[in-house]
Amino acid sequence: MLVYFAARLLFFAINISPHVPPDEVTHFGKCEIFSKVFLLPVNSPESYQYGLVTNIPWIYYWLMGKLLTLNFFGISDLVFLRLLNIPFAFGTIYFVRRMLRLLTDDRLTEILLIALMTNTMMFSFLSASVSYDNLANLLAAMALYYLFAFFKERSATMLAASILCQLAGSLTKNTFLPLVLVMGLVLIIHELRNLRLLPSALKTWMHASGKRGLGLGFAIVLGLVLNVQLYGGNYARYRTLEPETYNVLPLKNAMQYRLAARNYIFNLFKEGRITVGEANDMAAKIDHPGDRADTINLVGNYAQMQQSGEKPAGFLFYSALWTRNMMESTFGIKAHLGVANSGPSFIPLAILILLAGIAFLVRWRPWENAWLPSSLAAVVLSYGLFILCKINYPAYLEYNDFVMTVAGRYMFPVLGPIYVLFSYYLLRLFRGRNARLGISAAAVITFIASDFPFFLSSVTPEWFTFPLQ
Repeated sequence: MLVYFAARLLFFAINISPHVPPDEVTHFGKCEIFSKVFLLPVNSPESYQYGLVTNIPWIYYWLMGKLLTLNFFGISDLVFLRLLNIPFAFGTIYFVRRMLRLLTDDRLTEILLIALMTNTMMFSFLSASVSYDNLANLLAAMALYYLFAFFKERSATMLAASILCQLAGSLTKNTFLPLVLVMGLVLIIHELRNLRLLPSALKTWMHASGKRGLGLGFAIVLGLVLNVQLYGGNYARYRTLEPETYNVLPLKNAMQYRLAARNYIFNLFKEGRITVGEANDMAAKIDHPGDRADTINLVGNYAQMQQSGEKPAGFLFYSALWTRNMMESTFGIKAHLGVANSGPSFIPLAILILLAGIAFLVRWRPWENAWLPSSLAAVVLSYGLFILCKINYPAYLEYNDFVMTVAGRYMFPVLGPIYVLFSYYLLRLFRGRNARLGISAAAVITFIASDFPFFLSSVTPEWFTFPLQ
């Protein structure tokens, strides 16, 4: 399955148009800019079309920029960086597998987990593109594994490694911050009785661990300083952790960035400062066809709702639509072109998801395995609710668009815990060996069929307009 996974990622890396993967043109452009400086770049006419290169999490761009200078192989820089993103996916799978082994050594469960991780269409597609999501997903899997390994093995080194991964993740993508908050709450609740012993335990660990402890301690302090410098600096100057492009740059320069232009045009129309026609004229200057169309559709949809007096959907109804869209764009592809896995093709997956949910309800015991399954479930539920309640639903109320900010990949930082629980409990639903083999085989076949074969049957030639050079 891992060899098959690698072959598919290589296929995607070589053949997919750079205008298809989510924001790949922007990510690649920033990597090129970071490759031209030793430390961190500054905003310049060269970078305006890609948005900010300051005031943003920068570790992914810095790392890819430095590695880009090693492209001596005669292949395009884009293909080179795509190939360098593939190891992040394998690292993610490796740490998710280790996460499962904290719960069980059952080989059949492990095989099922690998099948799920390597045959989720959006995860496969994203893993072979230039995207900071790939590094964020790896760091999330590492941080979660080390945190739960600490709960089980009581190793302070594991806890230090988790904290370091959390700090690095926060410097990779700002939506990593809610996961850090969730993991912090889980840690506090789990260790509530031991909090008073923390200072002495830390001192003992530093003495016992020697140079490794000093190295981890220094890295954690450095990570804290860099996070405070980034997010604290943004909040002190702009009163937000993530300033808009047009808050940092002059408006003329900010409007060269497609997403900033889209948001600015929509806000002007929403505030009544321009008409639909004027908004469409401004949108026509956006170079990227997808974001140009999105801007026009956003304005038109909002205007139509204002004229009809239609009210935004309530939270419960929106939550149902959100769940459906997250499923469709996890087992399908949501990018600048899309493949939605819905309708009859989704029925086998839906049955498996339903069975796994039933298995969790029937077999779950909160206290088992030192509360690890419960803690994993708490992380998944809390992170999902944060994305839904604090990011997606407010964005819907602002833009009146159901799917603009909804994509399955936004849940990928906790995809590992989801699939660990899925595999663990689905196979515990059945006691007999033949029944376990049967449901496992059915799940593996279903996931394999719903990934690459479904992709090939759904895409059009415009997905493959990438010149290899």
